[in-house]
Amino acid sequence: MGKSYFHYRSDYDRWDRLPKETLFKWHNKKKYQLLSNNNVQLVPSNSVKKLDLLNDKAFGHSSQKLIGEKENELMNFKRYKVVGQGKDGVIYQLTDNRCVKVFFKEEVYKKELEAIKVGQSSFIIPHLYDYGPNYIVMEYIKGISLAKHLKKNQYIEKALVVQLISLFNELKKLSFRRQDTELRHVLITEQGNLKIIDLKRAFSSKRPTPIKLLKDLKGLNLSKEFLSHVKDIQPSLYQKWRNFDKE
Repeated sequence: MGKSYFHYRSDYDRWDRLPKETLFKWHNKKKYQLLSNNNVQLVPSNSVKKLDLLNDKAFGHSSQKLIGEKENELMNFKRYKVVGQGKDGVIYQLTDNRCVKVFFKEEVYKKELEAIKVGQSSFIIPHLYDYGPNYIVMEYIKGISLAKHLKKNQYIEKALVVQLISLFNELKKLSFRRQDTELRHVLITEQGNLKIIDLKRAFSSKRPTPIKLLKDLKGLNLSKEFLSHVKDIQPSLYQKWRNFDKE
């Protein structure tokens, strides 16, 4: 189990000098590390007010039930802004560069955590900060999904195709069985780099060709333009992929 995060509200007694909502991280047996302050502070554990567990739905835990020791209660993520939601779980933004994904099903959680752990050596995988029994704290990517970018522009740049080929090469280097993704699961950062999210099928689905991505591109009438760039960049790859764009 990953290290626990705790949430503290300043309307409790003795702590009105802290921001209204403050994030703590377990430091050792007696203290917590204050994360949401520029100056790191260590706070006695017996002074920190802990809140209810985050989600009755996730794994069927009651909001009154403790996970492990008293100090290992989960923070109440519901107090944070929802930045994503789907059939697998909910994503809350914790800080400017961190978010947490809370999963509804343990099987999905385990698959995605495994893939993120394996991918920590790669530039295309969000950074992993922490994890617990049903949540993963990871890098919050500021940017836009590839799907939204292409819908807005109605064309695909050759430089972007170069990046996508590099992304699929990275998936292969990581030994992911699924070397494919949906356009909405590729994020373009503010710096113009690509990151991939939603990795639950990385090892359970064997797909050495980006069939889903080609299908999404075809839906935007961009698959032929994409493959034309692939042909110029890497002709051998074009020969492998072109058959998946047939009518």
